[in-house]
Amino acid sequence: MVDALRRHGARERLRQMLSWFRPPTDSSASSAEDLVLRGVEHGDLGGALERLSPELRAVVQATVLDGLTTGEAAVLLGIPPGTVKTRAMRARRQLRQELT
Repeated sequence: MVDALRRHGARERLRQMLSWFRPPTDSSASSAEDLVLRGVEHGDLGGALERLSPELRAVVQATVLDGLTTGEAAVLLGIPPGTVKTRAMRARRQLRQELT
């Protein structure tokens, strides 16, 4: 439930940011951010994210998708900020290896 709320918040922030850069379009057409978000959820990146350990995935969710700072993610996850940085580095390394 909490993850779903966070994802919704991240999507709304992304939609708001992208709406500043594009003119209004026909509502029946898929927007650019919808296509990007679908790619994150269902594309190669989505599969790579699912293969991360739960600890690494939680850090990526908090810092990248939800846009939290290292300190905010540390409080949310109940771990030290240094651990957030280490897990983020490990997650990026694993994602890079899987996607290249």
